[in-house]
Amino acid sequence: MTTRISKGRQRIDMVKMKNARNLQFTFSKRRAGVFSFGHPSVNTLVERFLGRNLPLPNNDVHNQQIVARREAGIRELNTKLMNLEGVLHMEKNRGESLQEIRKRANGLWWESPMEELNLFQLQHLKKALEILKQKV
Repeated sequence: MTTRISKGRQRIDMVKMKNARNLQFTFSKRRAGVFSFGHPSVNTLVERFLGRNLPLPNNDVHNQQIVARREAGIRELNTKLMNLEGVLHMEKNRGESLQEIRKRANGLWWESPMEELNLFQLQHLKKALEILKQKV
């Protein structure tokens, strides 16, 4: 077996090809890459670039990709929304606990009976005492 040595990529001068077979072969190779002359989607691309709103091409693969991307974005936003709703619920409970503590002690939360506080209220009381200690 003989090994074929490639010259690599070489610069070719732009001249008109006279051999129709070579012209067709070269054209078919380029068409697979970046061919756009006369292709119907070029007009829609130019129109979209110029800011004119045209309907998307009727391409099932393209439409499926758009739908999949939108659904992924919606799922991500729903996850963020659920997390924020959880944080909101926790903060609402925290506020209610603080109001309850203040109500029991007539505005003096440090005088409320410790035995009646739940875990969340005790944690908040501990945090408040630590902040108060730092300020003193």
